[in-house]
Amino acid sequence: MKRILYVSSTRRPWFESQSCDEHFRNAPYSIDAIGYNLEKLGWTVGWCGWKTSKSPRLLAKKIDEFKPDIIYTYGSTVALHPLFCRRFLCKHKAFKVVHGWDDHYGRIWGDLFGWPGKVLMNWMEKRIVKNSDAVVTLSYELQKIGRKWGVECKYIPNGAEPIEKLIVKGDIKLEGRFNIVYTGDKAKWKRTADICAAMAKLPKDIKLYLTGQNEAYLSKYESDNCIFLGWLSKEEQFNVMSQADAFVCTSDQDCNAKLQEYLRWKKPILGFDGEANNFFKNGENALLAKNGDYAPLIEKLASDPTLCQRLSENAARDIPVYSWAEIAQQFDEYFAGLMI
Repeated sequence: MKRILYVSSTRRPWFESQSCDEHFRNAPYSIDAIGYNLEKLGWTVGWCGWKTSKSPRLLAKKIDEFKPDIIYTYGSTVALHPLFCRRFLCKHKAFKVVHGWDDHYGRIWGDLFGWPGKVLMNWMEKRIVKNSDAVVTLSYELQKIGRKWGVECKYIPNGAEPIEKLIVKGDIKLEGRFNIVYTGDKAKWKRTADICAAMAKLPKDIKLYLTGQNEAYLSKYESDNCIFLGWLSKEEQFNVMSQADAFVCTSDQDCNAKLQEYLRWKKPILGFDGEANNFFKNGENALLAKNGDYAPLIEKLASDPTLCQRLSENAARDIPVYSWAEIAQQFDEYFAGLMI
């Protein structure tokens, strides 16, 4: 029997106690979707959230009870704990520690806590990547950084379910001549303010709709064509996405779950002209805004249906998108190689 223990920094109260089915119902993406599908492939799956993962003593007890073959760490603050436990505290030591590296930890902590946070987490990030038994990343940029540190990270992207499997229903109607949709987190480091500010330069019949929890720092941008819909059910979010003429992902990253979700709808995608160049070919399968200046790109898309179609068709040709079951299959095959 193959056994995997997810060790995460999440504080979600249900994380440790629920079944894989419940994980998938609560969060049908990322490690929750992967764990759910790994169980279907014959894995026994365990979950450790912050309540346990913050304490090496409690974590070591959990490891000895569960006896995993793989520990998959997710989150910067606890990723070194299983390594410490294996060396000093655990009786069960026959497991590999695999780190799921999704974000630039130093960059995020710098944004949240200033230069002390950046310096601390830059140091810790390198320790995590170099000392884990293996690293999986969904970022080509992080893969490049790993190589500079002498670590070859396995690339496995985010997944997204085919739109044919989605429940699409709701009452929201998008009203613009050309409608742009942004979904998900709007933290400052995501640079969401760039696209909001751009809307003031555009005609009112070109509209931006943003879903997900509202952020106070963006409220000054709310207008007739910058519309914050707030948190929506997944069914209503899919309803909004189904009406989009274009999607936008503003963070300076080449990985984000929304990218695969956007690609499923076969509409043109706007992004920030930075790390996204690892993922897209600017001008060929997406438009990337230099310095976050989206207004001229939006005007170009709104006036050129042929360009929209070309970008969408090229993205569908160039960038494969896998279901979460297919992503779990990639993890299953990778883990099998580590366990030999």
